[in-house]
Amino acid sequence: MATYKDLVGSYVNKTGAQLRIKSMISTRVVEFPAFLTNISQDFKSAWNTETVYGRMDPIATFQNTTRTISLGWNVPAATVAEAKANHGKFSTLSQMLYPAYLKSTETQTVTQDDALGGNESSQINETSSRTISKPPLVRIRFGNIVCSQDGSEGLLGWIDGISYKPTLALGMFTSGGGNFYAKNFELSFTFNVLHDEDLGIDSSNGEWLDKNNSFPFK
Repeated sequence: MATYKDLVGSYVNKTGAQLRIKSMISTRVVEFPAFLTNISQDFKSAWNTETVYGRMDPIATFQNTTRTISLGWNVPAATVAEAKANHGKFSTLSQMLYPAYLKSTETQTVTQDDALGGNESSQINETSSRTISKPPLVRIRFGNIVCSQDGSEGLLGWIDGISYKPTLALGMFTSGGGNFYAKNFELSFTFNVLHDEDLGIDSSNGEWLDKNNSFPFK
């Protein structure tokens, strides 16, 4: 008899309904079966407007177009082992919101006078600090809906925060020692897309720059 895990795996293999999130500053990758509860994409053009005396309409200058994607999905489990694995995936995902740091050590030599003998002594002090070296960018892919223009990889950008919401009505698994693992939880976030390819109209021929003319979906 097929288990719940087998059924989920078969569903993902047959449909390709998988949400893949990859960190761009580490080797970490996390994948979820795409039991989506929400997916929406917003495109917003920003214009700088100036009101001029005697003119009915403001003078508008185009600035840029931004793209944001909102995603929400359920992460169910049929056993305590699956629930633990799901929480491990969430742990990996949440860690992708933090940057990479570079550790540096500063050495300082301090000279002190001996009040009694008049001799000088030196002492070396070392202090360590961390500075941000890379921002927490990620690539996200879901089929042909969230992917690069050629479909070879996910979209590049950043997540502005993750919402973790366990479905308390379904209860939780326990494994002793006061540890609880949700039988189902919903994750959601807003993804801010960075355009790493040129988008727009070619002025020389009036055609869209993407030769496949498939933007925003592959």
